[in-house]
Amino acid sequence: MSTQILGNSDVAPPSLEVVELELALRHQDFLEIGFEGAVRQALERIGGTLLFRMRMGGVAGCDWVAAVKLDSDGDRKLAIIAQPVNGGPLRVEEAETSELPIARIVSAYAEVMERLHSGE
Repeated sequence: MSTQILGNSDVAPPSLEVVELELALRHQDFLEIGFEGAVRQALERIGGTLLFRMRMGGVAGCDWVAAVKLDSDGDRKLAIIAQPVNGGPLRVEEAETSELPIARIVSAYAEVMERLHSGE
């Protein structure tokens, strides 16, 4: 399995957390454990959290996407992992710069989950 980090070329390079996620995904047996299994194992390795996964059915060229939260020094970094319909490498994108349609709800969903867990 291979992965690639994508994003808008007009923005800063990906954060260290996103690069770390991409590297952790490279070490997963995607064919054996599937998309969700690969994402969960990579997140366990680097200490991230799966927010949600969603079947895209070809929308934006994706079969599946997962929204994840990566913690770093108290800062929250949100990313999207996408499985292309053509079976190519997984794409890892920072949610705030992603052009995937799902990117617009990732931040709101993460905030709702944080409030639920904190009891507010």
